[in-house]
Amino acid sequence: MKVKLFSILAEEIGSTVDLNLSDSFYAKDVKDDIKKLYPDFSEILDQSLVAVNEEYADDEAFKLADVTEIAIIPPVSGG
Repeated sequence: MKVKLFSILAEEIGSTVDLNLSDSFYAKDVKDDIKKLYPDFSEILDQSLVAVNEEYADDEAFKLADVTEIAIIPPVSGG
């Protein structure tokens, strides 16, 4: 499944990353899989939010068959 990345993650890794998620997964699993591929970004990923089907994901389980989009949104600051 392609996972969209934004902000610093998109700049450093690319706009998407391909993951092999299981049929049932949690938002934490998405971040953990990306951390395995890109361990240098673990701290940013720990602070990032996961959106599934354009809604922020909590601790609920998702079925891969029901998912059309996953995105990782890192923390942002503005001034």
